[in-house]
Amino acid sequence: MLAYTLRRIVYLIPVVFVLTVVVFAFVELLPGDIVDTLAGDEGLEDPEVRAALEKEFGLDQPLYVRYGKWVWRAAQGDFGNSLITRRPVSTELLSGIPATVYLALVGIGLSVLIAVPLGTIAAVRRNSAIDYGAQVTSLIGISIPEFWFAILCVLLFSLHLGWLPSSGYVSPFEDPLQSLKYLILPAMAVAIRQAAYTTRLTRSSMLDEMNKEYVDTARSLGFSDRKVIFKYTLRNAMIPTVTISGLQLANLLGGTVVLESIFAWPGIGRAIFEAIIQRDYPLIQAGVLVLGIIVVVINLLVDLTYSVLNPRVKLS
Repeated sequence: MLAYTLRRIVYLIPVVFVLTVVVFAFVELLPGDIVDTLAGDEGLEDPEVRAALEKEFGLDQPLYVRYGKWVWRAAQGDFGNSLITRRPVSTELLSGIPATVYLALVGIGLSVLIAVPLGTIAAVRRNSAIDYGAQVTSLIGISIPEFWFAILCVLLFSLHLGWLPSSGYVSPFEDPLQSLKYLILPAMAVAIRQAAYTTRLTRSSMLDEMNKEYVDTARSLGFSDRKVIFKYTLRNAMIPTVTISGLQLANLLGGTVVLESIFAWPGIGRAIFEAIIQRDYPLIQAGVLVLGIIVVVINLLVDLTYSVLNPRVKLS
């Protein structure tokens, strides 16, 4: 286990290197540059103004030199300053990452709490009313767009019933109860769709495990159905569920732009989206790089979880 973990960490080095190259090249290939954003139409007509700005931002240097300096500063946590707010990019990201992680973790946690019991019961009671109900419910959950469900939640629980605030964010470290009120609606919008996918996968995995020989062997030895299902079958069936939950978490960390906009949630996805609109290149580069590294780390943690759920799985 330790040797595998160390090997995977070493493998992350070339992956992160390629990621930095892709992120840097992507921003460099965008039409226009930092000078176009800062100088304005009148400044662009003055060669001296443009030359001064290019020298200030290092655009007069070769591409590989700019890349090397950017990677070296990024390794030290220095991504430069935002072109819009003039604040350090690291500060801008740190202000958005906690909110996104908070929403993503709670949303995935809720989806697992809903999906695993529902998928397990549906598999155990196959072809029953519970099974059909679970399948229909999960199909509806997959079919409903997240943004549409989010708008319905705002209309019903905020505008019509007045139970919850329609938008905003409060840190759980400042006021846990108030933070929970602002969290419920966006977390529900995140969890329902993810739970629909996870329910179907859990049911399918459970059915596959229940048809294997070790289940019949355990029952022939006198083990109760409850023990066979919850101690052996469910544990093995959780491997695909953990995989999809990890991928969903990685996707949510960078893909909740619409929900963050609907609920005015100050996350990193919304910050990157606004940076793209405003052509804030340093923030775009840093945000995409950080999200990419987070995805790589989550994939590593998901792989390491396999051996915990099923010691028979050999990591190589």
